[in-house]
Amino acid sequence: MHGVAYIASAGYRRPMERGAVIRGRLHGRVIELDEPVDDVEEGEVEVQIRSVQSATPRPPDLLEVIASLPIGNRTKVDVDQQVADERSGWSGRG
Repeated sequence: MHGVAYIASAGYRRPMERGAVIRGRLHGRVIELDEPVDDVEEGEVEVQIRSVQSATPRPPDLLEVIASLPIGNRTKVDVDQQVADERSGWSGRG
């Protein structure tokens, strides 16, 4: 019990450290990061590793989703006509 109190108090006296959570892939003893590390100074670091399956999944990138959609074939005239048709049915709504 004394050891736990000592570790907690020793950690409390240290200045607040900056850190980052960045996903990546583990290949043997090499970790390939998906993003650059900007908030941590270069030098010796401490790494915690956990499988992504146990973590909260990252939502898909909106631009990637949009880019994956099929190309449409409607013209501006088609869209404007649909909007005009919708508005004509709004009778009494501004």
